[in-house]
Parts: sequence; C-alpha cells; structure tokens
Amino acid sequence: MWETCLIDPIADPEWLAFLDASPTATIFHHPRWLGLLRSQYGYEVQACCVRGQRGSIEAGIPFARIESRLTGRRLVSLPFSDICPPAFAHGADPTALLTLGAALTEECKRTGLGLTVHASMPYLPGAVGQRCFVRHHLPLAEDPAVVERRYSRSNARNVRRAKREGLRLERRTDAAALDAFYSLHLDTRHRLGVPTQPRRFIRRFEELFAAGLGFVGTVFDGPKPIAAGVFLTYNGTVTYKYGASDARAQGKRPNNLLFSETIRWACEAGLDGLDFGRTELGNEGLCAFKRSWGPTELDLSYTYLMESAPSPQRGLRDRVVSTTIRRSPTAVGRLAGEALYRHYG
Repeated sequence: MWETCLIDPIADPEWLAFLDASPTATIFHHPRWLGLLRSQYGYEVQACCVRGQRGSIEAGIPFARIESRLTGRRLVSLPFSDICPPAFAHGADPTALLTLGAALTEECKRTGLGLTVHASMPYLPGAVGQRCFVRHHLPLAEDPAVVERRYSRSNARNVRRAKREGLRLERRTDAAALDAFYSLHLDTRHRLGVPTQPRRFIRRFEELFAAGLGFVGTVFDGPKPIAAGVFLTYNGTVTYKYGASDARAQGKRPNNLLFSETIRWACEAGLDGLDFGRTELGNEGLCAFKRSWGPTELDLSYTYLMESAPSPQRGLRDRVVSTTIRRSPTAVGRLAGEALYRHYG
C-alpha cells in the first residue's frame, strides 16, 4: 500500500505542492527555509516521504545531515527550527506515519547515523523522547478585540503604556530592517550570554521575506529602533523566530507593543495563530511574558534515535560559555556564533 522514498525538498516541486495542501506544514518544512540552511551552513537536506496508492505524498519530514569534527556526524530534523514534526496530507491514513517512522529507522541503519527530531515521534521504533522545552500557541480571530480580551491585566496596561510613550511599530522586509534588528540582536545576545548568529545568516531572511514568508517588526522611539522581532509566516501561522531589544528602553514596554501590533496585523490578515516559539524549561520569566497573551502552553519533546539526549554536562558547558560571553566584548559572542553554530544545528 505504501511506498517510501527520499527526495530533494528544495528542488523537487512535489514537496512544496504537498506542503501547500497539508494542514500540518509549518514554515520550517518550507523549501525556502531548507534552502536558507543549506546555503548558510552547507547541510545536505533531504525529505523522507511516504506515497499512497495514487502516488502522491501522504506524509513526509525533512532532515539535514550534519558533518562535524567537533560534534560528530548525525541527522537532524531540523537544525535551527524550534519544532519540525512530520507533515501529512489532509485525511492521511494514520498508518502512513507508522510507515514514515519505519523508513527513518531504516535510513539511520543504512547511514549509521543517529537522528534527532525536533518534535515528539512516539511511532519511531527504538527512539527515546525527552521533554526539552515548552511552546506557546495563540489562536487568532478575525476581530483583534476577541484576542485582546485574553491578555492579562498587566500586559494590557503595558501595551497602553507603550502607546502613551509614543512608540510605534514598522513592519518591513528590506535589508536595512534586518541590519537594524541585527544591531539590537548583538547587544541582546551579549547580555544573555548566547553566541550570535552570523550577520549573513540574518541577512538571508530577506530571501524568505521576498517570497512573502515573513517580516521584521521594529519598534521605534522617535527615530531610534529599541526593539525588533523576526516573524515568519506560512500556512495561516505567524511564527516568532528571533527577538532583540535595547535594555535601557525596557521601561517603555516596547516588546508589548511589538507583539500587540503584530497580533492585530495577523488577525486583520486572516491568519489563524501566532506561534511564540520554544522556551527553555526553567525560564519562568519568558514563560510568564508569553502566558500574558493568553496562549495555550504545550510541552515540547524532542526525539532521539541512535543519538544521545542532552545530558546535565551539556547544561554545565552552556553555563560556562554563557558566563564567558557576558564577561567579554560583544565581538566574542559574534565570533563564537560564526565558528560554532553550524556544528550544533
């Protein structure tokens, strides 16, 4: 009944046709996103697919092959993507997912490589799952006021304060907007002790924007940008990918304006939901901010096949790196990102 195959999801038009008709496809399945990862980091990208009796794709998942002397050789679905579960066709037979899981297991055996899936895949034989993050999804409505009534009282007050301060939001898709975001991003990542993505990686988002797949939302205080977010849009969902802000301007609540205006725009554009992205377990401050918008909070587990789940030692390593970056010049975090990101995917 089923046929499994590997295809090039960037070049093969059948993959995009499948996604455009799939109720579960996300921006992270999209050929443009996959192409960005290949162009930036040189990953070999394929999609494991299951075809039905009529020859059309019923289920599929993309994955990248990482070849690193630093972190080893492995398959990841998908690097730099918060969540990447299998996509499936409308009305797909559930057994297609079982067949997909078996095909992925066979691919790992054939290549001798482990696989990490940024989603829960309980039907992947021999795999183990680990709760790694939480994510927040906000259902939208045609009338923004319906969504705004879900805001917490403190959040609503902060939105009003941002407006009283005279802050304004611009949605743009040009390189200058990405550069303005990157300037804020450098300082924010330094403050958090996190390596910064290469500038050319952020600049590549202009290719997604040109295809109608997102924008930069920038909050201005007069002529000065004080907060910005990179948002991706596809299949009825706007996904928050990256955010940055000027710590000195936090009292004016620019991030509250960033999301409130983005939510209003998304409602008026007829989108179905806002995905706030993943949040690390234990980051209660960020969770509280996301909860204040009234979303559904969901556990986010990752799946590991022939690949070890993250260990406490990795957490210790990350804390050491974080402390080093915060105590060093901004350039250290930028250079660390240039050197390391492609290895960790």
